[in-house]
Amino acid sequence: MVTPPVTRTTVRARVLGCPVDIVDMATAVQTLVEIVERRRSVLNSQPAVVVTLNPEMIMMARRAPAFGSVLESAALVVPDGIGLVRALRRRGHPEVERVGGTDLIAAYLPQAEGRGHRIALVGGAPGVAAMARDRMLEAYPKLQVVAVSDGRPGAPIARELENAEPDVVLAAFGAGRQELFLDRYLGPIGAAAGIGVGGALDFLAGRVPRAPAPIRRIGLEWAWRLAIQPWRFRRQSVLPVYWWLERREAAALRASR
Repeated sequence: MVTPPVTRTTVRARVLGCPVDIVDMATAVQTLVEIVERRRSVLNSQPAVVVTLNPEMIMMARRAPAFGSVLESAALVVPDGIGLVRALRRRGHPEVERVGGTDLIAAYLPQAEGRGHRIALVGGAPGVAAMARDRMLEAYPKLQVVAVSDGRPGAPIARELENAEPDVVLAAFGAGRQELFLDRYLGPIGAAAGIGVGGALDFLAGRVPRAPAPIRRIGLEWAWRLAIQPWRFRRQSVLPVYWWLERREAAALRASR
């Protein structure tokens, strides 16, 4: 069931029909904090799905209407992917910057520790969520990680999370499945927000090395990930089609102006 959208304070643009918020990292973190604090103080406030959107997910939404519906109702859709950032700049948003899932979580954790937000980690390969928890607690000893599970998306894990009473669920079930899980179960779980973190959980756990900062700065982290995880080739095979469709749409928008 798609949850009703919550009130947003960001500007929302569209790329190939998909919504994406024009944010920087500070604004994204502030929005996430406000979502959690509102849920704590306002009775029956709606839970919020946060999506870290990239070009592959845009192509997924074009062929999967259910996933597209979740994007439409999401409280926050951040541009995770240099191809999406450049698309937004071509559409008149030069101020936008990439808000990667790993970086968003890293920037949020100090706020979560200071404000007592309760975090749950679910999904990923066996043991990865526990590894991520341990590394988080090394950096932020007072952080409240109230649940860790390798379970698959569905009602049983939702019941497990409900008992833990988290404020934020970080779900790593893979793009699409994790957002659909959060959209369906955040309400029953009682969490304020859920973020689909996908492969970011591997980075947070230290299981997969991140690209060096210079590579990230020039927008080639996707190439680094492909080099160390060749299995991603099939997923990234949609990128040439995305590039062609996005450039065609951008040209049509320029012509219409």
